Amino acid sequence: MKRKNWEGIGPILADPARVGNPASAGSREEGSGTVLALGIVAILLIMTVTVAGLIGVVSANRRASSAADLSALAAADAYRGLAPGDPCKVAEEWAARNGARLEACTFPDRPETVEVTVAVPVSGPMSALGPARVRARAGAAHPLGEHAPEVPEAEDPPEEIPVEEAPPAD
Repeated sequence: MKRKNWEGIGPILADPARVGNPASAGSREEGSGTVLALGIVAILLIMTVTVAGLIGVVSANRRASSAADLSALAAADAYRGLAPGDPCKVAEEWAARNGARLEACTFPDRPETVEVTVAVPVSGPMSALGPARVRARAGAAHPLGEHAPEVPEAEDPPEEIPVEEAPPAD
């Protein structure tokens, strides 16, 4: 059996000058690990900043909500005469105690009701969005002489009417 010489047939898979030279074998891929590592670090940094910003926003919103509720309740008590002091001054004091700033104190149409708006600064990278603002209302449930709107009761279901039998078809 004769062996055939396959040399020169088909594409050259490797440059003969590079075969056996380890320095030139991966020259096209040099530095790709560094670029990959920098990309991963950049993604992790962006995710960390985003999560920290969201934590700051949620924290400020919860503090503002708590401060607004407590300020409104204290102001409503002062407005009704259950606690001493001017309702808006009392609301301002309670807002400051809870790390917030009172922005508005109003008395809506309903009697013995106070509505307050407080603001809490957002900390962290999302502070450029501005403070978290929350409005709360406390006081009387409904004006004197008025009642809560009544929900109409469900009507009885209609009685079932027997279906007449159809005459047989001829």
